[in-house]
Amino acid sequence: MVSSESRRGETSRSPFPRRGVAASVSIALALFVGVAAPSLAHADGPTTFSNTTSIEIPQAGSANQTGPATPYPSNITVSGLAGLVTKVQVVFHGLTHGALNDVDALVVAPTGQNLVVMSDVGAPNTLTTSNNATLTFDDSAAGVVPSGSVPTGSYRPSSDGGADAFPAPAPAPSAQTTLAGAFTGVAPNGTWQLFIVDDTSGDLGTMSGGWSLVITTEQAAVATTTTVTTSGTPSKTGDPVTFTTTVTAGGSPVTTGSVSFTADNAALGPAVALNASGQASLTTTTLTEGTHAILATYTGSTGFLGSNGSVSQRVDNTTVVTGNTFCNPGTLTVPQAGASTPYPSNITVSGLAGPVTKVTATLNGIAHTAPIDLDVMLSGPTPSTNLLLMSDAGGIAPVSGATITFDDAAAGSVPAPLVSGTFRPTDLDTEGTDAAFPAPAPAISGSTTLASFNGGNANGVWSLWVVDDASGDTGSIGGGWCLTVATVSATTTALTSSVNPSAFGDAVTFTATVTSGGSPVTGGTVSFADGATPLASNVPLDANGMVTFTTSTLSVGTHGITATYSGTAAFATSDDSVDQVVGLASTSTSLTSSLNPSLVGGAVTFTATVTAGGSPVTGGTVSFTDAGSTLGAPVALDANGTATLTTSALTAGTHPITATYSATAAYATSSGSVDQEVRTPAVAVAGGPYSVAEGDSVALDGTGSSPGATYEWDLDADGDYSDASGLTPTLTWDQLEAVGIDDGPSNHTIALRVTLGSQQSTATTSLAVVNTAPDTVVTGALTATAGTPFTIKVGADDPSSADMAADFTYMVDWGDGSPVLTVVGPADPPVTHTYAAAGTYTASLTSTDKDGGIGEALTIVVVVAAAPVTTPPATTPPATPPATGGLPPTGADPSAALAAAGFLLLLGAGMVAYARRRHSIRS
Repeated sequence: MVSSESRRGETSRSPFPRRGVAASVSIALALFVGVAAPSLAHADGPTTFSNTTSIEIPQAGSANQTGPATPYPSNITVSGLAGLVTKVQVVFHGLTHGALNDVDALVVAPTGQNLVVMSDVGAPNTLTTSNNATLTFDDSAAGVVPSGSVPTGSYRPSSDGGADAFPAPAPAPSAQTTLAGAFTGVAPNGTWQLFIVDDTSGDLGTMSGGWSLVITTEQAAVATTTTVTTSGTPSKTGDPVTFTTTVTAGGSPVTTGSVSFTADNAALGPAVALNASGQASLTTTTLTEGTHAILATYTGSTGFLGSNGSVSQRVDNTTVVTGNTFCNPGTLTVPQAGASTPYPSNITVSGLAGPVTKVTATLNGIAHTAPIDLDVMLSGPTPSTNLLLMSDAGGIAPVSGATITFDDAAAGSVPAPLVSGTFRPTDLDTEGTDAAFPAPAPAISGSTTLASFNGGNANGVWSLWVVDDASGDTGSIGGGWCLTVATVSATTTALTSSVNPSAFGDAVTFTATVTSGGSPVTGGTVSFADGATPLASNVPLDANGMVTFTTSTLSVGTHGITATYSGTAAFATSDDSVDQVVGLASTSTSLTSSLNPSLVGGAVTFTATVTAGGSPVTGGTVSFTDAGSTLGAPVALDANGTATLTTSALTAGTHPITATYSATAAYATSSGSVDQEVRTPAVAVAGGPYSVAEGDSVALDGTGSSPGATYEWDLDADGDYSDASGLTPTLTWDQLEAVGIDDGPSNHTIALRVTLGSQQSTATTSLAVVNTAPDTVVTGALTATAGTPFTIKVGADDPSSADMAADFTYMVDWGDGSPVLTVVGPADPPVTHTYAAAGTYTASLTSTDKDGGIGEALTIVVVVAAAPVTTPPATTPPATPPATGGLPPTGADPSAALAAAGFLLLLGAGMVAYARRRHSIRS
């Protein structure tokens, strides 16, 4: 037998005890079994079945004296029983073991239902042994297997409910805690199995007499359902709590039999008979602080199978309140290893307004043989908000009666050795063994200061979770623990942006407004930050509870701007944030051309100017394209925000030139464009050479010149191109003479000027003027008298005004054989000739201009009358002329009258021909 003292130096079996705590629910899970009519019920038994083969615990030779027993399992065959199980007892014969705490025993029915009848018995810090003891496990026994030396006796199934592992072929243990809960209603016949395991090294044992089953069955019994409720949870220590059980079968109340109530496997009182409503109630004031598993077991009766139900009951000490200090004076007992009792210890805080601003915690009367083993966690009304007050601190020297206050403002950490005082929360665990506290503790948050509770709600349940993380030492917090909670009026900070999203370079004003209960807070300051980068610190609030901050330096991107109110003694801190989105600054790109339109092959300079908000942009580049095709490499902007590109490669036509500014980290892209017109150089084609006869019109032709241009002609070579206009003008002789072209033969240089936009081109050609011969005209009577001088005027008509201004040479053939008369003179000199004899003569006249142009001959008929007979002068008065002219006087020679008439006819015909000729020429 190994003594308790010698075992304390052994390796710990487990960091925490396997004892579990039932969840806090108000209605227990009930066991349902087969149903039969009560009137047909028939009991069989109790009947005992045994296997007397000795069991070694563990198997001899097992490594580290741990592991399954042998045989594993030990079997008992049950046969001959009628009906279903109503009760089972399990008996261990001759049990001897040096550490009964280590022995786990699982009983399995033929149908697979199972129950851990013994596991981790005794107090966690006390060695439990047995010496040839016979242990009977019976639901109706007074208690569980005790600590220390266990005598022969009857005990309720004794398991802490932990997740004990049994090697295969054992099944997973059920959650049942009573024999009735596990086996009532199952078919009894078949092989029952007992799996025994020693789960910790260092001790051996045997069950020399084997084991037995005592089974009672009943035929056609009715299944029952047991539920249990509590009058209220959590309750306070010393306050009465009533647990009420209702037992039903097929939905109807069961009125026979009784119900036993236990708390954590300890009886709460004698069994209570069911009343006419199928209910049984028990009231107790004895429950201690902590969470208790309340089990109500209906043991069954004739015709009714047993069943059970459970509920979790939380009991807290009444919180003692002094000002804003809240205390639970109850003792926390710390085992050799594992969670304290109670676990957790609770304090209820109420009546505080506003969020937490400061928390301190005090542990009163700490006693422990190795304080370094203590892990203490404090959780708030929101359990996920928690921190370790101390872990692996305080050293290994025993301490007794120490009172420790935990305060963030303390000068130092928990010392070693542990003494009374005020210290900062101290977690010295470097191995991560405190990563989890046993359920139902929350996960450790990782917070290291009590300030983690600041800003939260003070009111609610605060919990202290105490664990001993190594075996071999015990202790307590004898005076309980206290919380001192300071609160202030809650505030709300609202942050707004004057423009969101904004553009790079824009001025953005952030306004923080701090209120409390809807009213402005005027004390304290606000600090602004961009993420972790401060922007403005400790700016005082104004009379409206507002403060502003303006900046234009935010880079492009999303900025988490935070405004944090500093708080005062009366007001809690608060903050708010806004995601300020800063986009690229918009830009404007304009494009100009140095020459538009331009000529093919001519250099053109394009200038792009980029601005943002009216100011030049000096970073980045500009790309120039012609209808999408790149014109050269990108050009960097200069200090004036301009970029230029010069090219002479543009072909004829209209070119959509675009300048595109490339985006940078601060500025957005933009573009500008211009339609560049490129023209082929102006071409002038004057046509010709031209020829025009005097008096005629001339048609000029500039075909072949640049289309769409302006066409101007210079006809007199004086450099003035206003003489004619148009591509194909026609000029009359009068128009030619108006510019000095009035005589031929002559040659003149004429020029065409073509204007196309800003271009001009000229071309010259020649105009030859051809002389036109004059027309000969005669004026005067075409009758003559023989022997009498005959005079007419011979003239010339020429389209050239120059010719008309000069002398003509006239040649007259009188038609009578006389020599041809040559006369030089102006356009109408008189000529005289004397016909010798009367008769009719055909005369021919020609005129020659100064240029030698000889006109066609003009033929005239001259009628020559005979010379009158000479008579002596009469003495009588002359006869009176006839009344009508043109007729000869009375008594005149008739032949003379005929000659005169013929002359007049000829003269009239000649005048008509002359008139027609002149008209034709002038037109």
